Amino acid sequence: MTGTPYHTLSRRSTLYLVEANGEASRGTTTKVRRTPSAASGWTTTKVAAKALGVSPRTVQSYIRRGSLDGRVEGAGVKRTWYVSVDSLNALRARRIAEDDGETFHDSSSAELAESLGEAMQNLSAKLAEEAAKAARLEARLEISEKTQSTVEEEARELREENERLRAELAAPRPWWRRFFGFE
Repeated sequence: MTGTPYHTLSRRSTLYLVEANGEASRGTTTKVRRTPSAASGWTTTKVAAKALGVSPRTVQSYIRRGSLDGRVEGAGVKRTWYVSVDSLNALRARRIAEDDGETFHDSSSAELAESLGEAMQNLSAKLAEEAAKAARLEARLEISEKTQSTVEEEARELREENERLRAELAAPRPWWRRFFGFE
């Protein structure tokens, strides 16, 4: 089942109902009551995807197209998508009515191509971000190496000067230089 595409799986035998608390509960009936309630809230795309039998990315695509009510919180890697439970249940009811309760068809070929295109755009954007990050890190490494070589060179020069001064201090001086104040 892991290798099977989401759109080819039959959904008649098992349905996932999304409760107001955002959890999916398992049931074996195809007749489900759909009443929007004020107590309904928001759930994650992972739970919504399980309820619809699609991937979380497809749920995000449904949100972008307006098939589902959703919101995004956070930014970057901490960005989280949330789906309205009411709109999720309404979409499930429409899909069951359209398919006469037999199977869910994830999307048409145009929608599939669109979601693949979105996935490719997301991947290329992430790749560009990672390439820029790698370039910045490479520049920082180069600067660190130059700094290290400069510090090592200065330390070597200071050691040499230190050794020269110690040698001068340790060398015997003629008595007349000390007597006449040359040193």
